[in-house]
Amino acid sequence: MRSEEIQQALEKLKASSSDIEAAALVSQEGFIIASVLSENLDEERVAALTAAFQGLAERCGEELGKGKPRQFFLQADLGYIVVMEVSQDACLTVLSSRFGKPGMLLLDMRKGAEQVRALL
Repeated sequence: MRSEEIQQALEKLKASSSDIEAAALVSQEGFIIASVLSENLDEERVAALTAAFQGLAERCGEELGKGKPRQFFLQADLGYIVVMEVSQDACLTVLSSRFGKPGMLLLDMRKGAEQVRALL
């Protein structure tokens, strides 16, 4: 794994849109691999909540007969939280402002996920 290059890919993703506030690559176990977070966000909290969110999404997919989730999207009052599978062992989490366009956010994330996937 090329940590510095992964970090640069996340920085590039964050820079791709003024609406992207944070980006993190998180292991299936809930540990940060790399991140670009604002000072008010704690890496460990983002990683743990991503893992919990992923576990809930997997259970929903299984229970409702839809299989393993590839991405999941939460629209909240103040913005979006999107988690996208990058590999069997990691996922990309992005936080964006409420002004972000969901379609553009997903497009930027797919590009970022492809770059990170090539580095894992």
